[in-house]
Amino acid sequence: MVAGCGAGGDDDEGGATAAPAAAEQSGQAAGPEQGGEESPSGPDTSDIPDPVAEVNGTEISRDEFLSVFENQYKQMSMQAQMTGQPVDEAQLKKLTTDGLVGTELMTQEAEKRGIEVSDEEIQAELEEFAETNQVSPDEFIAAMGEQGLDRDAVMEQIDKQLRVEKLITSEFGEFEVTDEEIEAAYEQIGQQQAMAGGGGAAGGGGAAGGGGLPPLEQVRGEVSEQVRVQKEAGAMEELSQKLRADADVTVHL
Repeated sequence: MVAGCGAGGDDDEGGATAAPAAAEQSGQAAGPEQGGEESPSGPDTSDIPDPVAEVNGTEISRDEFLSVFENQYKQMSMQAQMTGQPVDEAQLKKLTTDGLVGTELMTQEAEKRGIEVSDEEIQAELEEFAETNQVSPDEFIAAMGEQGLDRDAVMEQIDKQLRVEKLITSEFGEFEVTDEEIEAAYEQIGQQQAMAGGGGAAGGGGAAGGGGLPPLEQVRGEVSEQVRVQKEAGAMEELSQKLRADADVTVHL
């Protein structure tokens, strides 16, 4: 679901660069509970105001911020355990805020352009999220409920995501991925895995990409989708920056 189009991982260049369907990524459906302050194993959220920001008069609440920030912190903490580098909380807070602002700007723009999403499209997306997380739709809703999102809130988030995706497509067209881009991404993944000192994300024997990755042909579809998502993220960043230049945005964090 739309979890703010920023606050991504190592490839972030700042702002709206994370994939829009954050809940599709493993671990999102069962993330930490929101609303906490400082804990021995978690981030310090005592300085988070309410609202965090206002975008053309629409507030981004503290709870909305925390539901994204804490999940991103959890993911980055796992990466930090592999790299040995601590999570930069200040940077992550900024990226999260920028991402939420960007998402709100694009949602507003989609509404201005009359972009609509049907109930059938929302239900299909919910079922896809559930399948990705290997649970039923009801179980997925229940897991999101543990993060403070009831069914209506989940459906609203999916609606926003689909509107933003349609907006991006109308602005930039479909994103095509070439064989050269897939091969370059595969090599980069292998190098990253080798630097982290572990096997490939998909496991398996050695290959040209190094890092213990399986042969490219076995993971071509996954790598292609990753490249497509990165292209979409770049387009989201570009559009959100363009919209922000003419918007009334106030950030309190």
